[in-house]
Amino acid sequence: MKIRYIVLLILVANLFSACSKFLDVKPKGIVIPEKLADYEGVLNAPAMNKTFPINLLDFADDNFNKLDQLSQSATANGYYWRPIITVNENASPDVWGALYNSIYSTNVVINGVMKAADGTVAQKERVKAEALVVRAYCYLNLLTVFGKAYDPATAATDPGLPLVTSINVTDKVPARSSVQVTLDGIINDVSTAIPALPESNINRYRVSKYAAYSLLSRVYLYMANYPKAKEYTDLALLAPHTLLNYNNYTAYTQLPVYDLNPEVLWQRSAISGSPVFMLYSADLKSFFDSSDIRYQFLTVTNNNGLGRASLPGTYNFGTTFPEMYLTKAELLAREGKFNEAMAIVNDLRKKRIKTASYADQTAANGEDALLKVLAERRRELAYSGVRWFDMKRLDREGRMPEVRRINPDTQGVDASLPPHSPKYTFEIPVRVTLFNPGMERNFK
Repeated sequence: MKIRYIVLLILVANLFSACSKFLDVKPKGIVIPEKLADYEGVLNAPAMNKTFPINLLDFADDNFNKLDQLSQSATANGYYWRPIITVNENASPDVWGALYNSIYSTNVVINGVMKAADGTVAQKERVKAEALVVRAYCYLNLLTVFGKAYDPATAATDPGLPLVTSINVTDKVPARSSVQVTLDGIINDVSTAIPALPESNINRYRVSKYAAYSLLSRVYLYMANYPKAKEYTDLALLAPHTLLNYNNYTAYTQLPVYDLNPEVLWQRSAISGSPVFMLYSADLKSFFDSSDIRYQFLTVTNNNGLGRASLPGTYNFGTTFPEMYLTKAELLAREGKFNEAMAIVNDLRKKRIKTASYADQTAANGEDALLKVLAERRRELAYSGVRWFDMKRLDREGRMPEVRRINPDTQGVDASLPPHSPKYTFEIPVRVTLFNPGMERNFK
């Protein structure tokens, strides 16, 4: 449906400096939806569906890159874990700028849809609920980049994010909330949304109850709140679904596109770019062997090494049923229910390993099962967008070894990410602090 745009050129010109201060959100016009269909149109817009910052793949230990050490690009800065991702103060900052732009769009819906000229109350509440979940997803991604990993002992004082709820660009930028308040806001948005959400929606980009459950599963896993993570993982897995058996396909081109893939629970696209041809690190390659069909289907050899294959359809960075199963297995292993955890892992592996080579994995105890679950998570969820999220939470509990960026020419170490390093948190972008000098920094 056509969205009504009223472009007030004089007003926009007067507001541009304020827009810059308002977390680098620069709307070209004032969006004034009037009818329910207009708000539906906002939900279908790229800013509401392309909400994954590809930079998160640069940070992860899955990725190997051949970069000039002198490069100051956002890719290089992220890959080497330098404090600032985007150093050009005249450019919209990577991760921050695009995600706050998406948050602006969600706030347009959240603040206005209940005043739409038509539609039932239930229809309006459903549209508002979808926007709340998208906003929560954006804030979670921002937090994993610009906030410290969740630690219940320090979360109340660790700086989190400015929680923006207004669409008035002249309003004062909120101060950074704590990590705890940020996560509480994320949880509140999703929990508030759930009663109004449908069990299924018009496509996988749009939000369902099960998509909301899966996001809460991920949030609570990040917080190491395992009882709550289990509750919402189990609810997400109640959704009708199927796991693909890769043995039934002879080539990756036969796999269904993500939009139609029964393993996809909630689809999110990248803001820009894709993992296609991104190179597997030596560490990631060590998790696979020749019997793993994922290694055959999901990789391609190029001039620089082993890269990610170009899979059918628009790449998904949302939640999937395999992720939920592996979360469930991890939670069971942490409870000491190692046989139940391994049963889930083996059910997935049967569909990923060549039948002639397949053998069940076993575990001696909960810790052994947990290590095997985390290894399977590494294989199954490579380049799905959750590895940086996993690295941060696992580092907090002492499960992350030092990560090194190896120079392909000299074999020397160009950069390293030691356990518990402050490099796991990036600094607030230059452009944002330039316009908001009072905003709290991560590093004093």
